[in-house]
Amino acid sequence: MKKAIVAMLAVVLAGVLCIPFASGLIMEKTVRQAFTDVNDMYADTGAGYSLEIVDYHRGYLSSDIEWKIDLGALKTIYPIDQVILKDTAKHGFAGVESTTSLRGNPWYEAFVAEKLGGRDPVHITTRYGLTGSIESTVALDPFSVVVDNETIDVQAGRMVTKTDRELKRFTSKGNWGGLSAGKATSIGKISLESALTRFTTFIWNGDFSFAMRDINLREKDNSFEMKEMKGSYLLGLNEDQSKMNGEALFSIDGMKTDRQTVDSASVRLATNGLDIEGYETFMQMYTRNMSQVLGSMAAMDENAEQVGEAMKKQMAAVGLQMIAAYEKLLKEGLEFKVSDLDVQLDDGQIKGDMTLRLLKDMTFMQFAPVASQPELLFDIFYLKSNLSLPANLVGEDPKMVTPLYPGMQTGLFVKDGGNLVHAAETIDGKLILNSREMILSPQNL
Repeated sequence: MKKAIVAMLAVVLAGVLCIPFASGLIMEKTVRQAFTDVNDMYADTGAGYSLEIVDYHRGYLSSDIEWKIDLGALKTIYPIDQVILKDTAKHGFAGVESTTSLRGNPWYEAFVAEKLGGRDPVHITTRYGLTGSIESTVALDPFSVVVDNETIDVQAGRMVTKTDRELKRFTSKGNWGGLSAGKATSIGKISLESALTRFTTFIWNGDFSFAMRDINLREKDNSFEMKEMKGSYLLGLNEDQSKMNGEALFSIDGMKTDRQTVDSASVRLATNGLDIEGYETFMQMYTRNMSQVLGSMAAMDENAEQVGEAMKKQMAAVGLQMIAAYEKLLKEGLEFKVSDLDVQLDDGQIKGDMTLRLLKDMTFMQFAPVASQPELLFDIFYLKSNLSLPANLVGEDPKMVTPLYPGMQTGLFVKDGGNLVHAAETIDGKLILNSREMILSPQNL
């Protein structure tokens, strides 16, 4: 009996002792698969970004990993080619905890040594669960740095990101205390939160929100002040996942410049019925073309006078190449919407909304007849817009209330008390402007 108990205890003990080793194995498998998945996503963009494991040494109780991020096309923007990171991971009974350092980068090492007195303010910790979950925390200590004889005080910050084994679902929550530079510049606390699910490399389904406290900028006789800004973003797919709808809401509690004071402002922006296949094609072509442009910049002489002109030619060529991609977005039901516009000024209130919807699939060639028959626009688009603003905001400008073309029976606005009011809608193939039909023809435009 005693031998059986001892044997059972030995098996249990052996199992317990194997847990740290198993944790290390699970972490290595998770890390290598994550690198493969991320590189697959980067490959879709054509931007040349990549992750690479330089060295992976796994022991019984710990692992040491060195890896790097190749910045691809961003090398032309930033003065570095790659970012080197070194991880030290401790194998535990419930998973692995790893700390990451940037100190392997000469540029970062020099910054810490010369500007921060050798005190590294960035701390990165990642926890790998036994089920493959990943939780990463980036913490920033407060520090001060002198730039062009100006002391910049940077406050503490923290960002926590969680994801699953497949890197499909991400949740993030972060905050940063802001910064200040004497009396000239100050940015208050910033917070953000998101819950996103990867549908494709370019489409992330879910919501994102942020809040930014007071911003103050002063330079000689110019100043800018803004009270709290808030924003949120929501992206969803339709039932058969062929279209996507996105909505963003922005608001500020107040803004002041040398010329104007805004007591508050808010607006809701939306894009509905965006064709997913067309959007994917557009983004792939756009990122690949822009990467090629950035690559060409890297090959040019930085001091060459022809760089600006060469860039213009390349961007023009990119625009022509993108025509086919733009056309794939022109699908029936595509809609752009501005709603709940509300701006409170000392002079009064600005409020309005606008909806523009594509009524059928189109190509650019199908727009050609519009030049000679502009009324065809009403068979292509649905438009509805409303806007009201204080009349004294624009002064005595007769163009606002006077017909600009023979086909107009009213101006873009009509006077309504102390406000200028605009209302337009396409109804039964006609454009009704301020309750009067507006006749479109080549002779009237």
